[in-house]
Amino acid sequence: MSAKLSTRQVGDVTVMDVSGRITLGEGSSSLRDALHSAVEAGNKKILLNLGEVNYIDSSGIGELVAGFTSLSNHGELSSCST
Repeated sequence: MSAKLSTRQVGDVTVMDVSGRITLGEGSSSLRDALHSAVEAGNKKILLNLGEVNYIDSSGIGELVAGFTSLSNHGELSSCST
């Protein structure tokens, strides 16, 4: 099973709920597309909810890093910790 994404707004935060597997191919490309769409739409606060992700391979990690870099380059990054 590849990753499934759903996007919702909570106030000014775009929440991306991700479930399944983020692997080479469709899983990582759908994550990339969703992150790029959110950035292009001008969303400045993006929260990735990975609570239902059961596996991430190296390409999935690469997409997370690329998304972080993209937000950083737009000067729209604020970090939070759990």
